[in-house]
Amino acid sequence: MENIKTIAEFFLVSLAWCLTLFSPLASCELTGNGFIKLISNVAIGAIIVSFISSFQTGLNWVLFLKLAALLALIAISIFHRDQKTMGMWTLYLLIVIFLGARLVLLAPHLSDALFLLSSSLLLGVITYSMLLGHWYLVVPKLSERPLLKAALLTWMILAGKMTGSFYSTYKHYDFFESQTTLGSGYAFNWLLLTMRFSFGYLVILGMSLFNWKLVRIRSIQSSTGILYAMTFFIFIGELISTYLFFSYGLYI
Repeated sequence: MENIKTIAEFFLVSLAWCLTLFSPLASCELTGNGFIKLISNVAIGAIIVSFISSFQTGLNWVLFLKLAALLALIAISIFHRDQKTMGMWTLYLLIVIFLGARLVLLAPHLSDALFLLSSSLLLGVITYSMLLGHWYLVVPKLSERPLLKAALLTWMILAGKMTGSFYSTYKHYDFFESQTTLGSGYAFNWLLLTMRFSFGYLVILGMSLFNWKLVRIRSIQSSTGILYAMTFFIFIGELISTYLFFSYGLYI
């Protein structure tokens, strides 16, 4: 039960952190302040749900970090204009630092933090791209460059994640050996591994190539459909990955 709460906390905080982190990819002068308010409101919703799903009594660092980020997000949602002022940049940095620190605190050890942050980045950049794709219906003349930059970031993060996962699988191959008693047993361990690599990596990689081609020819609606599917599969892939991590300490 505790692992379920931790995984839910990870996904919700990751969503809020990354939507804010990647928001400068599309200039607010081009998208208008509406897009910033959209992703800020989604982030606000994620933080509020995280308070409910992992209710805690008493003041602590986790509560302070999330509450401070929530207040900053609300301020951005209310006061942000088409041009980003120094005050808005300050709030942006505070949100990134506070929510990033919350994700680091989820790691059992500091050395585990990089794995969690990389999973968060992969989940976040795809979700951000999907929301950005919808905004082209509001601003049809918006340049496709933000979506192309997001696609390149997706490949970079994906490459790092895949490298780490292959190495971790090799290093902990005893977890997947025949007749193993580790984890949930041989068959279920392999089922999780297969789903993680197929849904979380191969499907994402293939769809990202189609997405790139569609964005290049400015077929944005088709690209957004692909990003919808990518968001679905990346949630499945990272759900399995975080389950293996929090339950067994595997970087897969």
